[in-house]
Amino acid sequence: MDYSNLFPKVLFSYLIKIYLKNIILVLIIFLLLVFLVDFIEIYRRASEKVNFNYNNDNFISILIYLSFLKSPSTIKNILPISILISSVMTFIKWRQNNYFVIVRTIGISLKKTIFPLCILVLILGLLSIIFLHPLANYSNNKYKILEKKYFGHKVEESISLSKNGIWIRKKTNDGFLIIKAQNITNNKNLLNNVEIFKFDKNNNFINKIIANTASLYENTLLLQKGKNLDPKINNKSFNNFSIKLSNKFKTFNLSSEIAENMNLLELYDYILLMKKLGINYSNHLTQLLKELFQPLLIVSMILICAPLILKSNDRKFPLTIMCLTILIGFIIYFAVDFMNVLGSIEKLNPFIAGIGPVGISFFIGCYLVVAFDEIKK
Repeated sequence: MDYSNLFPKVLFSYLIKIYLKNIILVLIIFLLLVFLVDFIEIYRRASEKVNFNYNNDNFISILIYLSFLKSPSTIKNILPISILISSVMTFIKWRQNNYFVIVRTIGISLKKTIFPLCILVLILGLLSIIFLHPLANYSNNKYKILEKKYFGHKVEESISLSKNGIWIRKKTNDGFLIIKAQNITNNKNLLNNVEIFKFDKNNNFINKIIANTASLYENTLLLQKGKNLDPKINNKSFNNFSIKLSNKFKTFNLSSEIAENMNLLELYDYILLMKKLGINYSNHLTQLLKELFQPLLIVSMILICAPLILKSNDRKFPLTIMCLTILIGFIIYFAVDFMNVLGSIEKLNPFIAGIGPVGISFFIGCYLVVAFDEIKK
């Protein structure tokens, strides 16, 4: 059997080069547009900062550098849309230049024709996970440090998770509290095995309090069964004790690390830590699944685009079909994001939210390709 007719290397290499050039072109265009928007936004924020030194010779270079640090995350986010647009561009060129007609005349089906392209974008997706995600995580952390330096505000409320427990910073009228808890109940309103360190406004340590549980009621922190280690009092044990806070809270706002700013290994370990501490990890698990299955999503874009664009041999520019294909791709892309949001807020099982839309898109793409080959036989 002559396998060169089944998979003509020269023709397929040429088609892959066309596709890769389109991907690079679309990525560069989108990246430049987003970079310009980011630069304008950072410049606007800098213009509102009274203490920002405009006379500094490095003023513009600082803003450009801050915008540049957001580029890896931008590439990661726009990759699926870039694959969609470049797929439409590529398949339209195939139609207009009769490349696909040539392929069909030598008996090669659509699924064999687009197989190299699927492998290409799958490799791009895997490279994105392996290399681009850690780079985006590094640049995001660098950006946050510089953002805090140039635009940051004084932190009044914060949270940190560690293997030793949950650490929460709460502001009071005369200072602030550092609260350490072993874990938290699912309703986010009851901390267990609590240690509280009180500080005044000058960051001077005042007192330590130990309690079995701590809960919130409006602007009061309610403690039960513990000890007040203040040396000024004699009766250190208590059944109930309260501390006034500066603001009203219904629950402890456990705004943990942003999932998008973590690489996949860190994110996986962080999910295990959140599970151990009793903190809801739906958002982080959904994000992890979204990132892992993104290569399959961009493959689905090709599977859906190819039969829609190539279903006619008419060499005229298929504006209607092109718009319809792009619309379908955007609908899929935003449906995936919408399902991820539902999973992150516990309205949907994280596994269904993270895997379901991608699996459905992949199944639809495979069905369209198979149906296309059956019709053409």
